[in-house]
Amino acid sequence: MTIKRKVETKYKLPTLNWIALKPNQVRGTIFNELDEERPRRRINFAEFEQKFRLGGAAPHAASCEADLASFPSKRFRRPDTVSLLEHTRLRNIAISRRKLDTPVEKVIAAINNLDLKQLPLESVEILQRMVPSEAEQKAYKEYVAEKKNVNQLTEEDKFLMQLAKVERISAKLSIMSYMGNFFDNIHLITPQIHAIISGSSSVKSSQKLRNVLEIILAFGNYLNSSKRGPAYGFKLQSLDTLMDTKSTDKRVSLLHYIVATIRQNFPELLNFDTELLYIDKAAQVSLENVIADVCELERGMEAARREAEARGAHAHVLRDFTANASDKLRRLRAETKHAQDSFASCVEYFGEAPRSCDANAFFSLLVRFTRAFKQADAENEQRRRLEQAAQQADIVDPNKAKITQKKQQEAVINELKTKSQTVGEKKLLHQDEVYNGALEDILHGLRSEPYRRADAVRRSHRRRINSHRLSKGLEELDV
Repeated sequence: MTIKRKVETKYKLPTLNWIALKPNQVRGTIFNELDEERPRRRINFAEFEQKFRLGGAAPHAASCEADLASFPSKRFRRPDTVSLLEHTRLRNIAISRRKLDTPVEKVIAAINNLDLKQLPLESVEILQRMVPSEAEQKAYKEYVAEKKNVNQLTEEDKFLMQLAKVERISAKLSIMSYMGNFFDNIHLITPQIHAIISGSSSVKSSQKLRNVLEIILAFGNYLNSSKRGPAYGFKLQSLDTLMDTKSTDKRVSLLHYIVATIRQNFPELLNFDTELLYIDKAAQVSLENVIADVCELERGMEAARREAEARGAHAHVLRDFTANASDKLRRLRAETKHAQDSFASCVEYFGEAPRSCDANAFFSLLVRFTRAFKQADAENEQRRRLEQAAQQADIVDPNKAKITQKKQQEAVINELKTKSQTVGEKKLLHQDEVYNGALEDILHGLRSEPYRRADAVRRSHRRRINSHRLSKGLEELDV
């Protein structure tokens, strides 16, 4: 098999994303019989480059070779470089190396010394994603054991091979990450714990909330005691259902009526929510997650202590850290226990089970109730103002209703007069319609078919009118 020569192009050209066959894969295939030099002599590659070029002139061979060596893709690597990494992993390592921008020797020294000044927290987090896996470490060991040329590996492989030589690198990086994030975590968790403690204490000690729930219990028993028997209490989640029970006309809910009752008879309870401190903040906290975070901090502190013991006299960095952080963690643990006890006491006080009720669900329920209470009070006030405005309008013009009724009666009378006049006009015969014997024809027609009026006068009334007119006509004939 002839060795293919490298083609030097004048311009940078795009890459064809194909899967190339290796020389040993070509044997016995059609490609082993092809000679690309034959058609190449007849193809105008100069025109081809003009149409497909990407940029300016290609750099000379030496600089191009250097660029290809640093490019993370296998398609652009120098033919004499080898990588033991998958393509995606190789690309990610190349990107991470550029972000680090630190020589591997300096990186290793900072890891061994747990020095966050030489290796910032951001770099530590990048390195945690770069730590060689067991399979990668095994591949590098086998590569070295086979006495292959390490210089043929890519820079990314060489970097990982050096990291693999660091003892307990994952544990050291974890400790550095723990040290770098410790105080931020303390500042993040502490306000959440205080919100739980303050919220639980204020809810349990609120006298006004107790009185409001007492009123709700009275209304609920009034509705249900005849059917279900009296209740001695209710789950706080029942507060969400107060809006579902409606009045007969569906305009007022039970909550609206309770709020109106409180405003009328117990106005001192309207601002009961002012006694419920920090429930908004407590509703955003998951006590389970807080406890898990504190336990994670304790595990990290234990790992730091073990590392300090293993280092002996060279663990001054760890000793300084643990001496400063241990007291803060101890106070945080005590406050967490206080929050657990306060919340458990609070929910048990309201008939809930601490294990089945998380803090965010419990306090969110109270937040929803206070907001619904305020909204119902505002809607009641708006309805009261509208009714008051309507009453004032009647007071300003008391004869308005009478005048309106009188106008309606006059309109009915005018309509009846108009209809009566129309009927009267229809009964008069036109002069052209009067002829000798017309009366006899009319009388004959009345005998064969009763006269039907166009208006809506009752049948008995029509008969009396027709009878009167007939008798009068006969008298005139006799005369």
